[in-house]
Amino acid sequence: MENKIELVCPECNEKFNVDIFTSINVQMDKDMKNRVLSGKLFDMECAHCHSKFHIPYPVLYHDMEKKLLIQFTEEKELEPIKKILDHANVGEDYTVRIVDNERDWIEKILISDSGYDDRIMELYKLLVLSQYEDADNVNGLYYWNIQNFENPHYVMVLDEKESDKMHFMPFHEGVYKQVEEVFLSDIKQDYIVDASWAVSNTK
Repeated sequence: MENKIELVCPECNEKFNVDIFTSINVQMDKDMKNRVLSGKLFDMECAHCHSKFHIPYPVLYHDMEKKLLIQFTEEKELEPIKKILDHANVGEDYTVRIVDNERDWIEKILISDSGYDDRIMELYKLLVLSQYEDADNVNGLYYWNIQNFENPHYVMVLDEKESDKMHFMPFHEGVYKQVEEVFLSDIKQDYIVDASWAVSNTK
């Protein structure tokens, strides 16, 4: 669903209109998925001075084939969003998630595209980080595609705090399968599946 909003350019202070999307159905607009995964969905350009900006805003991602709904929002109050998703016209076989940053939003899509379960992936990442000597110096660990959309190559990307560097490491499907075998029967679905969720499900 597309809307127009008015912005004020921080460079030239002129007003201009941009198109934003409150929801995206990737079966109805296949190009939109590439815009999401490339990070270009939130790129905007002033119509006057042509300055460019990246301005994330709330969007619901819907993949009918994979039965996946992912709400990206920077709102701290999640209860209103949960109520909206509860009333969405989807079955119990849908995976429904809420994320509060763009990188997590994209990662959830990549995990689904690879045929993996994001709950198992979070537990897998927790296992990897438990063996990392400098875990306190980690902003996040992500399952990521480092090639193009047609020929994806997935790795784990470690984001360090102090150096602001990205470290690439292989994704081990065998280890993922072992984690799945141990945990899958005992974990439930939840709206928010992240590192904190993983910690709470290993106690």
